[in-house]
Amino acid sequence: MATAALVGLVVLLAVSFWAPLRSVRRALAIAHLVASGYVFLVLGVIVGLAVGAAEERPLVGELGPIIAFAAGWVGFASGSRFEYRVLRTVPATAYGRALAPALAAAVVTGGVSLAVLVLADAPVPQAIAGALCLAAAAASAGPTLAAVLRAQRARRSRDAAAMLRMIEFSSGIADGLVVLLALLAFTLVRPGVEPSAPAVILAVSAGGGVVLGAALWLFLGGRASDDERMLLGLGMLAMIAGFGAWLHVAPAAIAAIAGAVLANLPGARSEVLVRAVRRVERPVVVILMAVIGMYVAGARSWQVAVLVGVMTAVRLGAKVIAEGRPQRALEGAASLGAPGEWALGLAPQSILGLVVALGFFQVWRDDIGRTVLGAAAFGGLINEILGPWLLLRALRRVSEQEDPR
Repeated sequence: MATAALVGLVVLLAVSFWAPLRSVRRALAIAHLVASGYVFLVLGVIVGLAVGAAEERPLVGELGPIIAFAAGWVGFASGSRFEYRVLRTVPATAYGRALAPALAAAVVTGGVSLAVLVLADAPVPQAIAGALCLAAAAASAGPTLAAVLRAQRARRSRDAAAMLRMIEFSSGIADGLVVLLALLAFTLVRPGVEPSAPAVILAVSAGGGVVLGAALWLFLGGRASDDERMLLGLGMLAMIAGFGAWLHVAPAAIAAIAGAVLANLPGARSEVLVRAVRRVERPVVVILMAVIGMYVAGARSWQVAVLVGVMTAVRLGAKVIAEGRPQRALEGAASLGAPGEWALGLAPQSILGLVVALGFFQVWRDDIGRTVLGAAAFGGLINEILGPWLLLRALRRVSEQEDPR
């Protein structure tokens, strides 16, 4: 097994960097997969296959604090982008149109996933929690590719630029739905760690995120240098992530709430911390992807294969069906448009949904948790590979509408 892992690693590196394999690299979208971190997911799988289950299982507990901190980092970066002074300029009709694909994907994927997990003899409470985590992963969408293409195509086509902005906007507000589903998954159904009522855990989780975000804002005030604010902010971020892990709630969800609170409080005291967190987000994603790959290397049950299909075909189908009537510009939001098959650009998953599934595995630490994490990870890999092709198809449809010849 170790020899096979080494051979696989060499082949992957050759495809990634060797010039004569440039056409293979383009066909596999390797450059995009490196940017999104999924290449490191594959590397993690190779390491997991080489290590084996006996050596991997103890790492689940030992890596817990590091994973919690990294997950909190990703959640904080996502939450800090929810700035009310920017979002209030968008009309309510645009919110409904942009959120519809994420909501449809969450409902359909969550329902089908629940049926699959129950058929796999998973305990019903755990099946509900796992289905909610997969619903959160299905609702999420990665806007990175759309942002890059918008910068390249903004001067060529007004409709294409409006569609790409719509994809970015939809991906951003869908993270709010991801956080809500994560809170429900980890509070309504508990793994029996304590007898507290779900409503109490939900209130403590959400309220704790708000209070810790406000406390971070207070601590960043006063007379202090930027370096001192940075160290204090990182210490508080570690505390916020640890708070989520202590409650057996996804640290990313708690940190996202704290980040949103901090971003909307007045003053510029948090700018240094927020910039630093966003700048280092990509290396943190690399670490998380490698760890996830190692954890899902042993996920080989039929449920994983079925759920991967749900996370790809069913998820994307629900998003496309819910995208609504084509509209070049939304009423009251001329910079946003939903022409053609714009929801195809929502195929890639954001890291936030995958981190929620990772939190589920860290809490339950069993085969069902590994199945849920494997479905989210492998489904995300397939969606990331299909993402560039689907988005370019949507852009071509917009071009055809502009030039019917």
